[in-house]
Amino acid sequence: CRFRLSGREGAQMLNPSLNTLADQFVAYKKQNGSVYQTGAYYLEKYIQFATEANPGITVPDRKSVEAFLEKYEDAPGSLYNAAAFLREFSRYLIARGYLDAYLIPTGRNRLPTPAPPYFFTEEEISAFFRECDNVRDDPHYKGRHLVLPAMFRLLYCCGLRCKEVRILARKDVHLDKGYFDVLQSKGPKSRRIYISGDLIGYLDDYDRHISCLFPERRMFFPNRADKPYSAAMLEKNFLRFWYSAFPEKKDSGVSIRAYDFRHHFVYANMNRWLRDGKDVNAMLPYLMRYMGHTDVKNTLYYFHLVPDIYGEITARSKYSERLIPEVDDNEGN
Repeated sequence: CRFRLSGREGAQMLNPSLNTLADQFVAYKKQNGSVYQTGAYYLEKYIQFATEANPGITVPDRKSVEAFLEKYEDAPGSLYNAAAFLREFSRYLIARGYLDAYLIPTGRNRLPTPAPPYFFTEEEISAFFRECDNVRDDPHYKGRHLVLPAMFRLLYCCGLRCKEVRILARKDVHLDKGYFDVLQSKGPKSRRIYISGDLIGYLDDYDRHISCLFPERRMFFPNRADKPYSAAMLEKNFLRFWYSAFPEKKDSGVSIRAYDFRHHFVYANMNRWLRDGKDVNAMLPYLMRYMGHTDVKNTLYYFHLVPDIYGEITARSKYSERLIPEVDDNEGN
């Protein structure tokens, strides 16, 4: 038994639209364990831009891609992300046989210079969480008064990436065993995070209260639709609490982000080890695994940023200077 497609249906199967191809690509990424929320956002923006200029476009072409990227020339981070996701989309299309898809050359957009980390004082941490805990219940944002203080405490206490906290699934949190699992975080990597007794108690209390509002929730930190908070929403609320605690710092020119809790976690641990007389080099591999770094160089990055650490190491090195003989200038290298 044979069937025949109409001309329009056959054309759609043989020549799917750019939007259809993008939907297939996002579905492919999600089937492979990626949340792909940010990537889908940039692809949607590109497709809207490209099809408005050329309704008949079927694959990314050089003209539309370069014109789209020009929109982000004044936002280096967004420019890099947009280029990276479009490059990934074109690689996928080329692998499927769409050889006309324009592939952005490697190195076309380099990583933006990262903002310097901000390291908090104990007074700043206390003031920030006082503001968190004062957030009021709002019927338009179901559960926000419970979720936000808990999310930011987990960021601060465990040094997680913001995305790792935002997309944490309820099924991956095992408070009775004292850990939670971070799955498919940065690349195809996962790790288990063990937490302190105090944090277990806090999160257990949070879980009981939020479960009254979302008894069947999927996310450990749900928004009102039981989906992850967006990156923009997390950042917006972080700055809301920070400037509420320190209004005088709003126009100081100092860059600060929720991600700085991750930087602070490394800084605080390294300083505590030095104060306790522990061998920092021996402890670094543990910190590296806990943070989800693939290379110890990513953890060592903090040594030259933190004056307290550098000063303490320099002071300790003086004790061994007399053990190392000086080299005469006339001796060979």
